[in-house]
Amino acid sequence: MRLSAGTSARTTWWLVPLAIFALTRIVDVFVIAHAAHAQVPMDGSFGIHVEELKPAHPGYWAALSNWDGQWYETIARHGYPHVLPASGPVPQTAWAFYPLYPLIVRMVMLVTPLGFGPAASVVSMAFAAAGLALIYRVVLDRADRFAAAITVLGLCVFPSAPILQAAYTEGLALFGIALLIWCLTRRRYGEVFAVLLLLALTRPIVVVAAPVIVVHGWRHRHDSSPRQRWTLAGLTVASGALVLLWPAVTGLVTGRWDAYFATQRAWSNQLSLRSSYLGWFFGGADHETAVRAVLVLLVLLLTLVVPAARAWPLELRVWAMAYGLYLALTLRPTSSIERYMLLAAVPWLPLPALAPAGTQRWIRVVTMGVVAAVGIRMQVGWVDHFMIPTAGSLLPP
Repeated sequence: MRLSAGTSARTTWWLVPLAIFALTRIVDVFVIAHAAHAQVPMDGSFGIHVEELKPAHPGYWAALSNWDGQWYETIARHGYPHVLPASGPVPQTAWAFYPLYPLIVRMVMLVTPLGFGPAASVVSMAFAAAGLALIYRVVLDRADRFAAAITVLGLCVFPSAPILQAAYTEGLALFGIALLIWCLTRRRYGEVFAVLLLLALTRPIVVVAAPVIVVHGWRHRHDSSPRQRWTLAGLTVASGALVLLWPAVTGLVTGRWDAYFATQRAWSNQLSLRSSYLGWFFGGADHETAVRAVLVLLVLLLTLVVPAARAWPLELRVWAMAYGLYLALTLRPTSSIERYMLLAAVPWLPLPALAPAGTQRWIRVVTMGVVAAVGIRMQVGWVDHFMIPTAGSLLPP
């Protein structure tokens, strides 16, 4: 039986996002490997947690497990500590890091001969690739292939996107976010709870799903059954409740109810709205910094409300807006902000507007080339300054 061209295209849609992801990961291999030549020895002398001592110029694979990757390696190899001080401050411990990612890496290490660095990279890239394929699919449901492809490209060349092949949770989290959007747009509510559980055990972001589910439910209030409406209400409540899942597990295992929050305070003594980006903005930012902050927020808002953004599903746009607000409310000023911004799951610019429907093919090809070139150039700077610890920069990604 022959397949028509249209049928073939529908069954092989995933080739485009996976090809974009693969090509950009190959480029980032060279970006990271080149930057690693400047890496200083990681021997604990800088007050940074080290599970495995690293010499200077450690090479590509070792560079993938820098910074938080060392904590995930500790968890993958040794698990979590069972004892914490019964009261008062606690030192930095593995309990600050969520369990699903290192557990999956541990399983890969058990069934393959891979060490931690390669195993972590395989896990990160596999989930990131799946997540980007889902984002491509949900955009393709609303727009043409160019809009879907340039959305994926924009994420793949985002300044902090090299983290998608490192020992960090961004790849797994991006997959969870994309799967949430995919399930909602297809109204597969039965699977959403499992996705929320995945997010709750990956990063402390599951609560961001609540406004997405609420807006989705409101949009479909006239064409959904009472059972579906009650299901969405339950999922909204679950989104809020599951944010306490990992802190509860931490408390039960260690016997200290505030173990997770006490561990977080080991990185910062100020965990409050006052210490967040929003509190910092209103409480002490100078005029120039305030203007920059307002401009960043306006760019995000405009990106999501301009007509070109309609290529992205409403649920994806609501996630991006809610996630940006979540960062403003909960995150203290940090060098990790660009890494966190990656999980907005949109490129932060309405890239489909650069070559709208009707634009000649060659213009679209050139547009994608320019976006890729600009993005990769920014990635080089991000990797040099944050991902690789050097004598001139010890700021974590």
